[in-house]
Amino acid sequence: MKNDIKKNIIIANGEEIIKEFPKLQGLGYFCQVILTTKRLIIYTQSNASNRNRKVKKRGLNEIELKSISHSEYYIEFIKNSFFVKFIGFVFFIGAFILAWGVYQNLLTFLPGIGTSLYNIIYYGVSGLLLILGLIMMFKIKKVLFFKIISGFNIETELELKPTNYNELSVKFIASKFY
Repeated sequence: MKNDIKKNIIIANGEEIIKEFPKLQGLGYFCQVILTTKRLIIYTQSNASNRNRKVKKRGLNEIELKSISHSEYYIEFIKNSFFVKFIGFVFFIGAFILAWGVYQNLLTFLPGIGTSLYNIIYYGVSGLLLILGLIMMFKIKKVLFFKIISGFNIETELELKPTNYNELSVKFIASKFY
């Protein structure tokens, strides 16, 4: 199978390509979509591990437009779990305790270093802990889901990065089904 989707498909007589989307950005995989007058063709390629070996996983999914009964697309905001947020909060508090201890001259872990270098090292470490804690507490992951249900409840799902190109292409594809 080649990376170009046009080389992997055969266009039937009377079938024309309506639109081609060669640059869709999936989460962890490469994706191309072609919309024809009779079919929706989805090509995906990703790297997977199988029995501790790195394997290229490729898939070509052809869906007849007449068989599509339902399609939906939405952006989902995925937050970190409570455990990760708690660890971020511990890093956040630890950074303040470290900075306060250096400010009050309570910490002397590195003897023999000048006080200015000593303060720069500890304040730098506390700043990094503070930033890491804030990221762990407040990071939100955005995912664009595109689901197509066809035939006898056969579901095809794509997880895409929520870029402007991906959103506009998914809207265009979904508008051509009905």
